[in-house]
Amino acid sequence: MAVFKSMLSASDARPRAQFFSGNSRINFIRDALSLPTWLALGAFAQAGLCLVIPTQLAVLPAFLYLATSLIDLLLVSQSVRANHRMDGVVVGKASAQIPGSTTPASYPLLAIKLAARSNHPLGTAHPHLIKIGGFFQQMIRHLDDNSQDYNYLGAQTYLGVERATANEIMVMVYFRDYAGLHKFAHTAEVHKTAWRYWNKEVMKDPVAGRQFAIMHETLQVPARSWESIYINYHPTGIGATTFSVQTNSEDGIARTQWANPLVDASRGVLSTSKGRMAASKGDEDLGYKTFE
Repeated sequence: MAVFKSMLSASDARPRAQFFSGNSRINFIRDALSLPTWLALGAFAQAGLCLVIPTQLAVLPAFLYLATSLIDLLLVSQSVRANHRMDGVVVGKASAQIPGSTTPASYPLLAIKLAARSNHPLGTAHPHLIKIGGFFQQMIRHLDDNSQDYNYLGAQTYLGVERATANEIMVMVYFRDYAGLHKFAHTAEVHKTAWRYWNKEVMKDPVAGRQFAIMHETLQVPARSWESIYINYHPTGIGATTFSVQTNSEDGIARTQWANPLVDASRGVLSTSKGRMAASKGDEDLGYKTFE
């Protein structure tokens, strides 16, 4: 079988994990306040404008914002302007496979879900949660900078939606194996510092300590027991991780590059779920036409 070839170009420098996307902090701040609170803040700001400028002018900012948003929506929907929500989308049917492999899901995989939540009235504005958030940043940055030491692949951030506000903040981190995770947990100083802070500062706080929560779940998946499919999707989950690969330059010198695992899954063995776990040749009758 041919070697799986990434649909995205490899890079000479390791890309930062999706965890560091610029909008994460804004989303956490937005989640800290309820919709009525945001509306009240907007009404307060509008009332303030009415006190300092004529009423006719005070409504202009809101009017201009809504008008430009509507015009932009119309232009994008009519393909006059580019739809930036499509930026980074991998068009077609793709699956995440280990770069350089020839058999689907040929290596084991480990994922750990790390999460934190504030039940304190101050929510994410409490110093404890600000400190915890900083530790998350430091730990993922350390993994990014030392990925080969820990067999680390990448990390993404997610926000729970089961509550109106103060939802769970989750980070999903991927490793090649449990040994890499274990090494990080027990040797990385940044992790040990974060754990000491939780035990000595948060848990021993008699007032606020019980109002903060952290958790993790570790999922160790053997080879040929995991699969993925993405249709017209931006890189996410395993599809947003990064693998080191050895390539040869034109002068024959070997060098390390960083490859994304997304490969074409529109046909062949990767076209079905069983095929993507090396449990079939991808030729079983699904009862419907596959994506082409």
